[in-house]
Amino acid sequence: MLKTRVISAIIGLPILFFIMIKGGTFLTIALVLISILGLNEFYNATKNLGIRPVKIFGYLSAILLYFLEGKIAEREILVIIAMMLFLLFLTNKKYNLKDYALTLLGIIYIPLFFLYIQKLREMPEGIYIVWFVFIVSWMTDTFAYFTGRFFGNHKLAPTISPKKTIEGAVGGIIGSIITSAIFVWLFPQSNVTIYLSMIIGLLGSIIAQCGDLIASFIKRNCYIKDFGNTIPGHGGILDRFDSILFVSPFIYFIFQYII
Repeated sequence: MLKTRVISAIIGLPILFFIMIKGGTFLTIALVLISILGLNEFYNATKNLGIRPVKIFGYLSAILLYFLEGKIAEREILVIIAMMLFLLFLTNKKYNLKDYALTLLGIIYIPLFFLYIQKLREMPEGIYIVWFVFIVSWMTDTFAYFTGRFFGNHKLAPTISPKKTIEGAVGGIIGSIITSAIFVWLFPQSNVTIYLSMIIGLLGSIIAQCGDLIASFIKRNCYIKDFGNTIPGHGGILDRFDSILFVSPFIYFIFQYII
């Protein structure tokens, strides 16, 4: 399993570097595709609950969200999408209220949260600060995995994710802090101080682990082990990007409203 994860990373990282460096249309297309794949995984997971989200509406909403980004405020785009969904109540009796509710929840949880990666990339020094999303998320995951594997004894949230430990969580936080500090030391062009990067690493790691636990909570409630098998060794899109979904808006809020 670990070998497969490493191979996937070796293949995926150059693609990620290319897309993030280029930004613009390349990034938008990539995020739309990932959002649609993630939505499909989320909607399929809810089948075990007897819920049938309006898939095509979710996919089209993801495209609309990215098409209107920068032209209309996100909250207003979401209102437009919600109004359109409510109008379906009157025209399509095939779906019930739960189906419509999960359709909208998926749109908020996946394409809307992913959108903040693009918003970060478009900020001044965005080519540098957007990497905090991946450093915090994936270094937390990596350090938590190995720390928990070798030192984990106390369960973190046994009813949600039995394998996660308190020791692993602490290791993930420490790893995030260290790698965030190393990043700004290597790239002073980011205009982020070492101390600020350590704060981002600390708080971002906690947010990342919450995002991971939320994904585990959804899977447990939907009676599935993984969201899919899109990425060998990692599972589905949501299995690999669960923490990123929460870290990306957090990093954006930090740089937009605090720094």
